[in-house]
Amino acid sequence: MNPASPPAGSLEPTLTKESGRLKSFDPEGIYKLPRSVRYFNVSVLWIAYYPHLTRALYALRIRHEVVTLISLGCGLLGAAILSSAHTTVGLILCALMVHLKDAFDACDGALARVTGTGHRIGRFLDTIGDGVVFTALIAAVAWNDLDQGHSAIGTAVWAGLTWLSLFLQCSYFNFYHLQYAQLVGADSVSRLDERTTADDADRQRSRPARILLGWLQHVYLWWFGWQDHLIRSLDRFSRPPAIHNQPVNDSDSGRWYGARGFLTANSALCYGTHAFVLILCLIAGRPFWFFPVVVIGMNLYWAAILLSRWIIFRRVA
Repeated sequence: MNPASPPAGSLEPTLTKESGRLKSFDPEGIYKLPRSVRYFNVSVLWIAYYPHLTRALYALRIRHEVVTLISLGCGLLGAAILSSAHTTVGLILCALMVHLKDAFDACDGALARVTGTGHRIGRFLDTIGDGVVFTALIAAVAWNDLDQGHSAIGTAVWAGLTWLSLFLQCSYFNFYHLQYAQLVGADSVSRLDERTTADDADRQRSRPARILLGWLQHVYLWWFGWQDHLIRSLDRFSRPPAIHNQPVNDSDSGRWYGARGFLTANSALCYGTHAFVLILCLIAGRPFWFFPVVVIGMNLYWAAILLSRWIIFRRVA
């Protein structure tokens, strides 16, 4: 008889066993959405092998929280290397660390889903960790540029615009992914509204876990809450009049949030693509190029998505 899954938020060991062995690995459990409603996620093209890495981590019984910390460590190590790297070897080593950060970042959520051990603490730890890593990488690119004698003001402006663009682009992708997940009834520890609820506290087994959850939630809302609010406002502004104030499961709203072509296009704005762009710039020996690619190139791409949605759905309406 299989043991029951632990409450969400439990930090106790949760890998289940059958007759002294790990239960069978379910490859479908890796993915955020069931196969029948899955859309193509562009951002995982650069780490297409991550399901195999997830299987290896599962076999080694490594917890997803540990994988999150490994991802965070790889990213911060990459930033530390980049801050003073001026040789090809140094830049390539940084690129490797960024790639490993991206791969392990995909594996932690996949491992949580496969083992049924996902929880709200891990959800916030993962997102805040991504924020810390990409902020450190942007700062490292800027410091590397300053170390070569370039303008401090110009570099600071580019770095600030890159930071703002990168996180807003990712928040846009996340908003529509979560709307789609809600539409198709997929389970997720992430929410469109991440504010504290009584249920969050009740489902934690210990006082330290409740305190940690509350602290992480406050950090998340301080860092990402205003971004989520801005993207929701952008969504309300861009929706056709016919679907204003309609529930997500309404037929018209369903077409708006369930357009898989746009979801695929949105996925190119995810952190994985930013990591891949940075890796290409590092391999080319031009880390500073990361700034204009994100600020100009990826914002133009994002604007094209917004304009296309606006035109297509108003024609349909």
